[in-house]
Amino acid sequence: MDLTTQGRLLAINRAFYAAVAEPFDQTRRVWPPGKRRLLDLLPHGDAGRPLRLADIGCGNGRLAEMLESRGTPVDYVGVDADPRLLALAREHCAGLAHVQARFVQADLAAAGWSRCLGDPAPVFDAVVCLATLQHLPSFDLRAAVVCDLARLAVAGGWVVLSAWQFLTSPRFTAKLISWESVGVAADQVEPGDALLPWAQEVSAVRYVHQIDRAEMQRLAEAAGLRWADHFYADGKEGNLNLYVLFRKLSPQSTQRPEEKWE
Repeated sequence: MDLTTQGRLLAINRAFYAAVAEPFDQTRRVWPPGKRRLLDLLPHGDAGRPLRLADIGCGNGRLAEMLESRGTPVDYVGVDADPRLLALAREHCAGLAHVQARFVQADLAAAGWSRCLGDPAPVFDAVVCLATLQHLPSFDLRAAVVCDLARLAVAGGWVVLSAWQFLTSPRFTAKLISWESVGVAADQVEPGDALLPWAQEVSAVRYVHQIDRAEMQRLAEAAGLRWADHFYADGKEGNLNLYVLFRKLSPQSTQRPEEKWE
């Protein structure tokens, strides 16, 4: 993908979230089955220390509120590019008792985005990036961001990714928008790229890429992550999101990434 096309797709998504922040927040207040299951799989802190967790692409802070329900201490950092969603996240999480939350604005498409967390950046027991990589155009950019995520995790720590499997659903493929409608040439995008509409309170268009199981494995290998587990959940179909849990290999490890299929 050339940089002009990549820039155009990134601009589409920045405009999308600026336009739909409030209705998007309202539709992201419930706890979907996949995130409930993930809540049970995420580690707790050990030796009296809070769990250190980074939520990259945190949106309205829903995961922090879910972690609060576990009743155990968490040092939580949420990162998102949209200032309105971050403001809503701060409002939602202001009264949490067990989760100490702070929120930081950063654009994952920008090189060096992790410096927003500090220089040098802190490390975390778990780094979570849910339904976010799918909005980054080009495999190379997604791979670079997954490498960034891996660097934020401690050796042996967790990196958790999820991605929307919209191309498996006829009800979503029926809604696909033509590339020409946004001035992008169809031969300049990658397989799995698509445009989908939003029509709740406001009308908007977003770019999304389907990261399937095979691409998840490629991203893991590029970042030195070991595949630990995965599952599908959510949506009317019950399988609209793919969740994958990875462990970060230690620098000395020569273990090849493993796959645990259901």
